[in-house]
Amino acid sequence: MADALDFDLNASPGHMMHRAQQFAAEQFSEATGGVQITQRQFAVLCAVHDQEGLTQTQLVQSTGIDRSTLAELVSRMAAKGLLVREKAPGDARANSVRFTEEGRKLHATVIAGAKAADDAILLALPKNKRASFVEALNRIARASELGAEAAREEAKKAKLAEKEAKAKWEASNKGRQGARKAPADMEAVAKKLKMAVKAGKLSERDAKAKWKAIQGGHHSGVKKGHGKENLAGQLKAAVK
Repeated sequence: MADALDFDLNASPGHMMHRAQQFAAEQFSEATGGVQITQRQFAVLCAVHDQEGLTQTQLVQSTGIDRSTLAELVSRMAAKGLLVREKAPGDARANSVRFTEEGRKLHATVIAGAKAADDAILLALPKNKRASFVEALNRIARASELGAEAAREEAKKAKLAEKEAKAKWEASNKGRQGARKAPADMEAVAKKLKMAVKAGKLSERDAKAKWKAIQGGHHSGVKKGHGKENLAGQLKAAVK
């Protein structure tokens, strides 16, 4: 019987995420060649690069770094001459954050190393698991923003939308497949009618009239995605 105090660290999401973060930090440090920058500082540089002039509140939303930590980061990076803070237009209480020339150069220097670090992390996984791994991380990050329950509801809606889109695609594809089969079906109809005329079951005049009627029915059936079934029924009636 398992002890109630047993705890498998290797099965603990929290512990394994901590170990994975340690690995990610090591890869980042090695890949950036000893440049004095942390992953969080790099995240701030990326957010400023994407849109200069963001307020610190907007940087919190963009990076996921908590408010007090981000304020300290920006203060230190400004002291190092990497960022400059200005009063935000239209809001005297908020500061907008922009690059200095040194900050812009540092971002350009580190970006290649950061990409190499991400590649090194993903190399630990099979190729067919990498996209789902990143998706799972995004869902966890989203849960930290919205709360677990709201994140689950958002995921359910996304899954439902994906399912509906798949159903529409399959229905559309089925209709296209029916349209592709139609020329061969029409050839079979023409052949049957010719055989009926040759056997004396139909006059040429009647065969032409039936052919014209079947053509009209065929186009209608293809639009509805039932071209093959529609043709089969008309063919059977034509050569009775």
